[in-house]
Amino acid sequence: MASNMRDLFGQTLRFAAVGVVNTTIGLAAIYALMYFWRCGPVVANFCGYLIGLAVGFSLNRLWTFKSAGAVANDLPKYLLVAGVSYLANAGIVSAAVAGSIVNPYLAQLIGVSVYTLLFFLGCRLFVFAAAERGMVDANPL
Repeated sequence: MASNMRDLFGQTLRFAAVGVVNTTIGLAAIYALMYFWRCGPVVANFCGYLIGLAVGFSLNRLWTFKSAGAVANDLPKYLLVAGVSYLANAGIVSAAVAGSIVNPYLAQLIGVSVYTLLFFLGCRLFVFAAAERGMVDANPL
């Protein structure tokens, strides 16, 4: 039991560290695309998020969850969980702001918190669940 809690705590810290890294890299890409390549904000934002998702997938797969599963199996599930988490975030923020339930800044904080929790649980229980159970795919590609 103590070992499982220690593993969960370590995994949570690694997930948070990956979030900081992929956010930093994604934001740097957005700014670089806008400044050096004169991309518009929407295009730069989209590309930066794609880069952040790729970095997050790679680091979470290899470091946070230590998955040896096939990328072809893990990646679609990862993108699905990211999409569902984002929609939950956007829904909460939109509803809270439209209904004047909370301050828009607080709504963003709540939305990001829900996104992070859903994304972590989705990765742990769905995307990389085989790694959690100690199952390994013979062909990681």
